[in-house]
Amino acid sequence: KDEAVNKAAALTDGAAVLKHSIHLSSIQNPESGSKYDYKMYAFVHPEAIHCSGPFTKLGYEVLIRDTPVNITEIRGDFLRERLPKSGCCGEKEFIKLYAYTLLDYPVVVHLDLDTLILRPLDDLFDVMIDDSDASSLARNKIPVMHDAEIPKKVDAMFTRDYNSINAGDKHAGV
Repeated sequence: KDEAVNKAAALTDGAAVLKHSIHLSSIQNPESGSKYDYKMYAFVHPEAIHCSGPFTKLGYEVLIRDTPVNITEIRGDFLRERLPKSGCCGEKEFIKLYAYTLLDYPVVVHLDLDTLILRPLDDLFDVMIDDSDASSLARNKIPVMHDAEIPKKVDAMFTRDYNSINAGDKHAGV
């Protein structure tokens, strides 16, 4: 029982710190210089509904979603057998794919609870939303792997967690 309490506290702490870091890097904090606002969502598996209360109290909109992939239907043995044991949550990790269903926003950013935003993401958002001079300036500020060029139209970006890059790498890149 103590382990469950500790895990719940860690989730709550992670959710609070993540939201606070986003708040500090948004238009809600004039010192950030950001022009973008935010809304917080938490995708929660039906088996974890009992853990969702703190998210609501922190201002997240909780969306209950089942795993989008039925692993029993996966044909290959390798993936079907290993997926339930992978990562922290096995196949439940795929509920993050529901971020692609949030269509009412020009940009949706999926972040795990162990993420911390240290500065506004305006350059990234400008590249994805804007087609003006602001976008052109922003393109030059975003570090990319292998000094690749950012395409004219950007519908999605993927970045690596800094805790998963190799020591000595110039940057994680996008």
